[in-house]
Amino acid sequence: MRKFWWYFSWFVIFLGIGILLGLIEKFGFANGLNLFVEKAVIGMRHHILNPYFIAVAKYADTIYDIVIGLVVVVILSLLKKWREPLMLFISLTLAGILIESFKYIYAIPRPDLSQLVPETSYSFPSGHSVGAFALYGMIAYFVLKSKLPKAVSWTISIIISLFILSILYDRLYVGVHWLLDVVGGASIGIACMIIAIGIVKSIKEPKKA
Repeated sequence: MRKFWWYFSWFVIFLGIGILLGLIEKFGFANGLNLFVEKAVIGMRHHILNPYFIAVAKYADTIYDIVIGLVVVVILSLLKKWREPLMLFISLTLAGILIESFKYIYAIPRPDLSQLVPETSYSFPSGHSVGAFALYGMIAYFVLKSKLPKAVSWTISIIISLFILSILYDRLYVGVHWLLDVVGGASIGIACMIIAIGIVKSIKEPKKA
């Protein structure tokens, strides 16, 4: 039980950071920073990179995260695992609830400087950023904890981590999120990961018949 409270404490810290960043953005304390970063990233666009980031914007969406998450859950279940599928299910479910709740609560408009993809919902938090950690961050955790050789597991995890970073950068690159949307979303996604791991680790292994 002590271990669960350790995870819960970190969950509160990361969720608190996300909530605080949302408040800072809501009350306009980061308008200058958000605008500066958004203009800088848009200025670094290149026609060679545009197709990749547009594709990331499309396929790293919440709907695809759910589909990929369900596929991973089924595969792990078929491998007679129960902890990992449950962790992923909790992480994604909580992520979905927090994304929709915070978007409604904060109701922050999206940037309208130059969008490469159309987005109409509220800006904070970035659902892609939350999902990047709630899904792909969790998968990287599974890989690190797997029985694969360390060199292989670390290589795969690094590749996944680079993909996560590209998702975060993508939200600024395609012009649909502010910096604090992305950082706050990442913090919320990490919080979802942490509490999912903590909950499942606190459950005792079922006795075999």
